[in-house]
Amino acid sequence: MEKKYIYRCEDSVEGILTGIYDAWASVHPHEENRIEVCMNEWEVPLLFADYVDVVPNPEKSEKVQRSVRLRVSEEAYEMVMKAVLSGDAEKGEVIYRFLIYAFREGARAGRSYGNPWVMRLFEIVRNFDNESHHLKGFLRFDEQENGLLLARYAPKNNILGDLMEHFSDRMNGENFMIFDEKRRIAGIHRPGTMWFVYRLNEEEYRMLSDAYTQEDAYGTLWKIFHRKIAIAERENASLQRNNLPLRFRPYMTEFRTS
Repeated sequence: MEKKYIYRCEDSVEGILTGIYDAWASVHPHEENRIEVCMNEWEVPLLFADYVDVVPNPEKSEKVQRSVRLRVSEEAYEMVMKAVLSGDAEKGEVIYRFLIYAFREGARAGRSYGNPWVMRLFEIVRNFDNESHHLKGFLRFDEQENGLLLARYAPKNNILGDLMEHFSDRMNGENFMIFDEKRRIAGIHRPGTMWFVYRLNEEEYRMLSDAYTQEDAYGTLWKIFHRKIAIAERENASLQRNNLPLRFRPYMTEFRTS
């Protein structure tokens, strides 16, 4: 039986790309290597496999990113980075297999949809883009007492960077924060400055969760508007679920009950 060497990485850009670098630099053939992203504490270890705990290394991560941009294409680099930020449990292995193929084929690799790993990566990126596109329209901001505009959500993918780019361009003169409660991170924007991402501690997480329950006057007006424009006779619950996934609704003003 062929032995496997499994590189266990933390779920971060540096963690995953360092794991790919270490697997590539090992003496083992690619067929014996596997990249595993630690997203679940209860994963069952495989028999006849050696586990390698990867220590995130910024230099190794940067080398992988630079190689993709120079040896493949900017398009492939963008696909890889979105996949790294996705919520797909197999993303580490998919990226690794894609890069094995891409470094051999060059720029055309990103469009070789007949290759199963290219297609799998494409599906991950499409899921990332679709969720980002949805939330650019469905994200709701509540005004706090201090004037801060606060939005909360819990996406499958880590799309906070995409959302901050989008809203900082359209709300450049506002103080706003987008709170990813699943990953306990927040994007913060102040007028006239660059936005940044901040990892919340336990106390800050509780404070933001409590602040979100205090609905402002605009939220109440929006709920009234939403009810008034609805036409009960033309309600189509099935179509509404297709266009507006149920998982987004607890965070949308017009669907909140409190």
